[in-house]
Order: sequence, then C-alpha cells, then structure tokens
Amino acid sequence: MTTAAEPEAPVMRGNRRVLCHIDEVGEAGKGFILHRIFKDKPEAVMPVFLVPDGNDIHCYMNMCPHQGITLEMKPDTFLDVERKLIQCSTHGAKFRKDDGYCTKGPCIGRSLTKLPVMIDDDGMVLFGA
Repeated sequence: MTTAAEPEAPVMRGNRRVLCHIDEVGEAGKGFILHRIFKDKPEAVMPVFLVPDGNDIHCYMNMCPHQGITLEMKPDTFLDVERKLIQCSTHGAKFRKDDGYCTKGPCIGRSLTKLPVMIDDDGMVLFGA
C-alpha cells in the first residue's frame, strides 16, 4: 500500500507562515493548500489564495459562500478577465478584492473569508496575525 508523502513542515518567520515571494503572485492571483494549519487537527488542510490589488495583497479562504466550492477553474486564476474582481468560476459570482464582498451572483451580500497576510522587508508574503 502506497501512502502520500507527508508535506514538509511549513517555513515560518516568527509566528507567521511563509507563503511565497510577492513576485510569485501572478496578476490573476495564486492559490495554496495549507497543511498542518491546526495543531489539534494535523490532517486538516486549508485552501487559500492571494490576489494583488495595486500595491496591496489580500488573502482569502478559497471557498465560495454560495456552495462551499473552490473559486478557480484553472490553477492560480481567481480574477475576472478585467482583473478587477475575484470571480467564482462555477456560478460567476463576483467579489471585491479589498474586502471579499459579493457584488454579483447567487451570494450577493455575503463575503469571502478574509485572512491576515503581510509582506515583510524581503518581499515574502507571510500568513497569520
């Protein structure tokens, strides 16, 4: 019986997890599956994504509030064709980049779950508060 290799321990800076370098985030975003995110549930995973917004970067849980499905149809493609709004590829719901609020689609008035990130002096995107 073959089992999947356990993911490496996350790279940390202080109490924040290193996601990537800011230059690795494409103009349509970048997705991640975070492993070992909960100490009491080491098998649990958390799908998240980053989206650029001018000089800012925002991080959200990769889960549409309409049906709880992931947003992207293609890897690392979280924005609409104009690159102005986050888009759920399944039902076309659109969300603002800065706060995740749904402005169009079946979940109007609801929001994506925003997660804390920061960019350190080396340009690394760090996850956590």
